[in-house]
Amino acid sequence: MTYGINIEDFQISFYINAIKYNTIIYKYEEKMSQETIHKDLSHLSESQKNELIHRYYENENVKALLEEFDIHVPLSKLVKLFPPISHQDQPCPNCGTFQYSNQKSKSNKMSISSYELFCLNCGHTNNPSDHCTCDYCLTLKKIAKERIEKERQDREKRIGKIREVIESVFNINNNIPLNFDELCFTHKVFLSTICKALLVENYTSTRQIQPLESFAYNKPLSPSDHYTTLIYSELIKHSIIIPSPISDITAFGWEDQNGNFNFLDNFPHAFCLSKTWYIINVTSEDGFDSLVKKLLSGNYYNSELCAKEAIVLWKDIAKQECIAYFEYQLSAVGFNIQFGKKTNIIIEKLLENFSVSQVYALIWKEVASASKA
Repeated sequence: MTYGINIEDFQISFYINAIKYNTIIYKYEEKMSQETIHKDLSHLSESQKNELIHRYYENENVKALLEEFDIHVPLSKLVKLFPPISHQDQPCPNCGTFQYSNQKSKSNKMSISSYELFCLNCGHTNNPSDHCTCDYCLTLKKIAKERIEKERQDREKRIGKIREVIESVFNINNNIPLNFDELCFTHKVFLSTICKALLVENYTSTRQIQPLESFAYNKPLSPSDHYTTLIYSELIKHSIIIPSPISDITAFGWEDQNGNFNFLDNFPHAFCLSKTWYIINVTSEDGFDSLVKKLLSGNYYNSELCAKEAIVLWKDIAKQECIAYFEYQLSAVGFNIQFGKKTNIIIEKLLENFSVSQVYALIWKEVASASKA
């Protein structure tokens, strides 16, 4: 598809004119052959110039040729004095006359590329870096600019429609905020963990949590990527955090080379956890600012109500830390990392009698011993 001007019709019109004025073109070629003779070769006859060029490409000594033909230029400059070569099978797309190329040094064995062609009549050049301003090239640029603008507008329309769906499904006004005091201790800890790392600075009006991918990789949110996914999944499952409509389109799918958007199954309810912005769907009787203070300070633990759940959560986090350390030690010595129920049970039993640091020491000792076996 083209926009504004049809490029095929545009090219054909030039070739028709070239055929129509064929006689004029040949007369022009004769005239041009005279005008392209360099002044440093103007004292030579036509036969002398042809002989000079022939002998140059026969690999005769350049210094001797310069002396014999009384030419006063550096050795490397001689080839630049030669008239350009016409290419009768390469008509200029702008005016229809033959295109030319400069003659190459005898040591240059590369064939002539289309970028080296130029027109002596209208000044057209095929080299993109020359920024040709002939009518033909200006028209091509105009067509390309119109096409790019049309594609940009079409893409914006597609994104706009996708954005409407996302904003409709995840409209904050359609969700009833949860009471923070009614959340279980584990969910409070999970929410607190995310807020400490990713809650925006001006949180009062937006309640926005930044995408996980914006968090520094060298400061993990939890002992492992698996456990971080579990944290997000739990909070999303219970609507404690909900995807924000301001999330980038790439959180819900990807754009291919043709500009078409491909979405995850069950769009827009399926999304990439790490690319999505979230809204805190929790409230407090004392206001949102008071809620954030509790989350950031951890001031929500009640020993009478939370003790048992806190111990279970601590054991789970401790186990994840030990597993992560075990994976690190195994990968450091090139061992295969495959954990299952057996590893989980062993680490759980160890934590019943040892602290995390003591389990670390046992893991280090066993891996070191196994690597030397």
